[in-house]
Amino acid sequence: MPHGMCYLWQPWLVGLHIFSNGVIALAYFSIPITLVYLLRKRSDIPFDGLFCLFAAFILCCGIGHAFDIWTLWHPSYWISSWIRFATALVSLATAIALILKIPQLLTLPSPSQMANINQKLQVKIAELEQKEITIRQQEQFLRSIYDNVREAIFVVDIESDITFRYQGFNAAAQKLTGVTDVENKTPAEIFDSEIAAAVEKHYRKCLKSKTTISYEECLIFQEVDTWWLTTLNPIENQAGKIYRIIGTSLNISARKQAENALNQEKYFLQTLLDNLSDGIVACNSDGVLTLFNQATKEFHGLPQQAIPVDEWAEYYDLYLSDGETIMSQDKIPLFRALRGESVRDAEMMIIPKQGKPRTLLANGDSIITSDGEKIGAVVAMRDVSELKKAEQTLAKLNNELEARVQQRTVQLEQVNNLLLGVTEQLRKSNQELEQFAYVTSHDLKAPLRAIANLSEWIEEDLEDKLDDETRYNMNLLRSRVHRLENLINGLLAYSRVGRLKSEPQEVAIGEMIAEIIDLLDVPAEYDIEISGEMPSLVTEIAPLQQVFSNLISNAIKHSDRDQGKVTISVQEQVDFWEFTVADNGKGIDPKYHDRIFTIFQTLEARDTKESTGIGLAIVKKVVENQGGTITLESELGQGATFRFTWQKA
Repeated sequence: MPHGMCYLWQPWLVGLHIFSNGVIALAYFSIPITLVYLLRKRSDIPFDGLFCLFAAFILCCGIGHAFDIWTLWHPSYWISSWIRFATALVSLATAIALILKIPQLLTLPSPSQMANINQKLQVKIAELEQKEITIRQQEQFLRSIYDNVREAIFVVDIESDITFRYQGFNAAAQKLTGVTDVENKTPAEIFDSEIAAAVEKHYRKCLKSKTTISYEECLIFQEVDTWWLTTLNPIENQAGKIYRIIGTSLNISARKQAENALNQEKYFLQTLLDNLSDGIVACNSDGVLTLFNQATKEFHGLPQQAIPVDEWAEYYDLYLSDGETIMSQDKIPLFRALRGESVRDAEMMIIPKQGKPRTLLANGDSIITSDGEKIGAVVAMRDVSELKKAEQTLAKLNNELEARVQQRTVQLEQVNNLLLGVTEQLRKSNQELEQFAYVTSHDLKAPLRAIANLSEWIEEDLEDKLDDETRYNMNLLRSRVHRLENLINGLLAYSRVGRLKSEPQEVAIGEMIAEIIDLLDVPAEYDIEISGEMPSLVTEIAPLQQVFSNLISNAIKHSDRDQGKVTISVQEQVDFWEFTVADNGKGIDPKYHDRIFTIFQTLEARDTKESTGIGLAIVKKVVENQGGTITLESELGQGATFRFTWQKA
């Protein structure tokens, strides 16, 4: 500062000195102000003490140059000295701070490194953008599912105070419930108090268990009881806390109605079985008893138990007809039927530990599905104890008659009275069977018609809401109902064979067959030929009509040719006429020849070819009831020929 006084001896230098120091001071003041301003605007650059020291150093230098101008007229060295001293301290502190920053400065990347870093950043940014596109696509996919599925989907957030708030209903949920505005609302703000309480109870259960739960519930929407199958899925955050529940609900009202109807039918059939005097018992393919009606329980004096087959005889007190030898497993009628044997009038005894001994006649068969799968067996048992006693009494009386001729008249009277009682009992049994057949046909048809009508009403009411699959299922339900109705009619016809008699009359067979053909409405492309001259005979007309009608209609139904043909012919025998009904259809494998005459047996699935499996069983029963026989000759692809005999008079 003192050397500046030399400028007083050179006046032209004074102006230059003032200008230069003024410009330098102005620059020193502008630089730190601009630096601080820029650093304050750039939040990504840390504003630390080093920048403050640089700013203070520059400001001190600027103040020093400003005092160089001021001291030209007012020399005050002590002020300048202190300013220089402060500048020296700030400069020293700045140098030290800068030296301490050297290790950090050396770690800064070079331009080539920065280029590599920028390139990696660009790749990373591209990957992130691709992931973002994928996430958006997945979000659109999930949104499409959310908006278009048939099930109702709802999202529920759980607040810290265990308040449940809905965040969304999908379109199906809005349509099924009639509720559209749900966002940020609690169940109590959407539903009435009863429904809201039930809904929140399930939400709390899901929250407490932290697992997916499913349940069925009945809720009232738009004043209608509706049944729902609901599944709740809890969602956890990173801390493992449940913060959201995503639920799905499926309207199962139609299924519930069908289940209720089926349960009513099941109860009705069980009631019928429990009121039969015959014992009915059935098992599945594993030998587990599935049906045990009330009469069976009374026979054995025991309830139904899931016990192995080899323990049946001992547990249920099954004995041979001698009443002393316990039945072996292969003698038990139900086991024989399960093994595939057709059991007819198998005599056995039940000698319960508590109760009276009984003699039973058992009839049973395997239960076989339309595709030939064995799913179990069923046996019917009739108590013939009284009849057996009567037979024993009759035998005893016959033995006594040989030794005591003088008492023959009295004994015969007793036998006649006993036989009259047995006959009356048989007559009553036949009446009961007729009544049972009528009640079964009438009382089973009524609920079946109700089920068919109900399905049509449901379809009409929900016409704009049903999809093709549901309409198909409705039609399938009605076809099953009609099938069961046809089955009941067939059972009724089967039960009446041989019990409804009519007066024999002279029948012209050719005219009768022509009338049957007219009634059957034979397709135009189908040819029915009557070969040779048909006889006339005296017989009951209805059974013979039934046989011809079933055989001809069966041939037409199962024809697989564009030009089907049936040929009817006759051969005379000594006491019989042998009639033949032959067709050119698909034929029947010989291994099924015996099976087709068994009731309920069909060779094709009922969904493929509608059939009750009773027609040929009726034909066989009618023919045999008239004293004749029926046989089948057939090979696959070579048609079928049925031959049956009919008494001449």
